[in-house]
Amino acid sequence: MRINADQKETAIEAIRIHGIMKAGAEAAGVSVRTLNEEMRRSAIFKKRVLEAREEGKRNVADNAIERIKEYAFNPPAKTDRNVLTAAIVLANAYEPGFRGTTTVQGRIDHGVRIITAVPRPNYELLDNSPKKMLQSGKERKVEIRDEKGNLIAVQTVEEAIEGEIINE
Repeated sequence: MRINADQKETAIEAIRIHGIMKAGAEAAGVSVRTLNEEMRRSAIFKKRVLEAREEGKRNVADNAIERIKEYAFNPPAKTDRNVLTAAIVLANAYEPGFRGTTTVQGRIDHGVRIITAVPRPNYELLDNSPKKMLQSGKERKVEIRDEKGNLIAVQTVEEAIEGEIINE
């Protein structure tokens, strides 16, 4: 099915606003498949649609950042966290560098990138019931005492490292 020039212009404007092909197809009254077929037939239409998609993505990112700024500088009485989370997700998706850069803090053999190295407390209460303790290579024990100096518990702090594999 061929689409006429008015439908093409309507589709391009909708794509320019929303950044997605579905919005353009609905505005023109055709299917996304029809738009894709027309893009294959016409290089000029394809170029204009791709430019409109890029501009639409920038518009969506700008609107998301605007919403985030609105919540940051003029917070409403009751914050809608769903809207704020959605705005952050859209800004992360469509705005290059919005999230920031990831820095590699150190390296371990076999290509594992260290994200955090957080000591995790594990308490062993001093009562007669048997407690299972996690064993690790590096651990440190700290005694916890009350005001009179009586021993209440022994805290075991284990070194734990979270990471992601970057070479498989």
